[in-house]
Amino acid sequence: MKIFVIIAFLGIALAQDCPAYVKKGCLKKNRQVYHTQVANNRDSNSDAYTGKALDWHNYQASLIELGCACAKKVQELGGAGFAMGFYGECWMATDKTALEASITDINQQSSKCIGHDFGSCTGEHEHCIGGADSLYIYGFPSFAPPAIDGKPGEWSEWTPCSLTCGSGFAERERSCNNPVASNGGKDCEDGELTETKVCKIVDCPINGAWSDWSDYETCPVTCGGSSQKRTRKCNNPAPAHGGNPCTGSDEDSQTCGNAPCPVDGKWSDWSDYETCPVTCGGSSQKRTRKCNNPAPAHGGNPCTGSDESSQTCGTANCPINGKWASWASYGSCSKSCGGGQKSRSRSCSNPAPNYNGAACVGSASQTASCNSQNCPINAKWSSWGGYGSCSKTCHSGTQTRSRTCSGARYNGKTTCSGLSTSSRSCNVNVRCPYWTGDLSVRVCEGDTKVIQCSDSHQVIKLQDYFWGRTSKSYCRSGLDWTWSTNCRGGHGRIANRCHNRNKCTLEANNSWMNDDPCWGTPKYAWIKYKCYG
Repeated sequence: MKIFVIIAFLGIALAQDCPAYVKKGCLKKNRQVYHTQVANNRDSNSDAYTGKALDWHNYQASLIELGCACAKKVQELGGAGFAMGFYGECWMATDKTALEASITDINQQSSKCIGHDFGSCTGEHEHCIGGADSLYIYGFPSFAPPAIDGKPGEWSEWTPCSLTCGSGFAERERSCNNPVASNGGKDCEDGELTETKVCKIVDCPINGAWSDWSDYETCPVTCGGSSQKRTRKCNNPAPAHGGNPCTGSDEDSQTCGNAPCPVDGKWSDWSDYETCPVTCGGSSQKRTRKCNNPAPAHGGNPCTGSDESSQTCGTANCPINGKWASWASYGSCSKSCGGGQKSRSRSCSNPAPNYNGAACVGSASQTASCNSQNCPINAKWSSWGGYGSCSKTCHSGTQTRSRTCSGARYNGKTTCSGLSTSSRSCNVNVRCPYWTGDLSVRVCEGDTKVIQCSDSHQVIKLQDYFWGRTSKSYCRSGLDWTWSTNCRGGHGRIANRCHNRNKCTLEANNSWMNDDPCWGTPKYAWIKYKCYG
């Protein structure tokens, strides 16, 4: 973990009456040193609210407003410095000695502060602030000696190979002492302090093991009885480097197709047709057969087709006299008001005359008067008014417009069909940023895992993380009594690869983590985070 340094003057001349203040570094939350809240632009109900709510769309301007208000209040109260955290709060420190001690204490340092662009705070940001569990520290200008960056020293000898056969690993290390960082200098950023290489003495013997049995071969018969076999191979793994071969047979068999063979059913001959029931006008006569030549047995198929058959008979036509069908309903009136006519008809179709039968007698149509009343004038809608303001500023709201129904005369309708108001969506594509709940991921040693925020607009905000082991119930391997369960350390590349990114890949190994906090103990990588944006 890197030592915090006093960064150059921010040059935050935010306004002519804003005091100058300088960046000190990112620390864990500390209410003993930074004890009194003097400004709060995140919660309008707070006693320290300055009257200027945070603008999440222009977060840089909000940080400038908060920092200036805080600096003025701290100087007015005689404070030694201040800390900004929880995305919009400011806390005062009055003990300068305790303030400087907290900045140089490596155990108090944090990497959870963000800049005005919601990215992880770096030297490129003029304004930074802490998250839910961190504080970004500011002080007032004072003289500071030049910073000296640390450099790595000489490598140690390689450790013995970790295994007596197969591929193991050996390690060597060096210290950041050539020179040691001082006066806020950087702590060995230009070289690794540990190095690992693969080592192999001899190949380990591998005993052969059987693969799973194959499926049984298809039975050569479906009835009457036979046998079918299955096989397996000594390749899971195959014996190597003097290991033992598999014991037992590579073949196995079982009986199959023992059911009696089925008998399919077949039809007997058709019977004679029955006597026709009519002499004219048409009818039908039928005949039958049975599925008994032979009948189906032992699961054999039944006969296909019907056990009855029919044919027409007595098809000579009988004479049919025509009769009128019922009158149809009157059609629509030729006028809706002021007098009109309507008509109706009937057809000679109940039945129609056929085969020399007589036709219908009488007229096929009738007319009548209709709608002799005066014509009314119905009310009508006015033109639509303009749409009103949107109900929401983001994530889709609605806006409405209205019209009036008027102008009814001569007993016309006073109401209009349809609605007097209509609405439409607005601000549909305007997105509101939000936090997800706490999420956590654990990756066992040797595995990798992709971490991703499901919303493509959001980025990962790390809350806590480590490489090592604090519980025996995760990623179990080996004998319990050989494990250390108090080896939290080795952050490696977690923050650089994952913090403020929508997606990252977490690799659980000593090389990627730059550390082995508990040699010989199976480890796992663990992160706790939220998604924001």
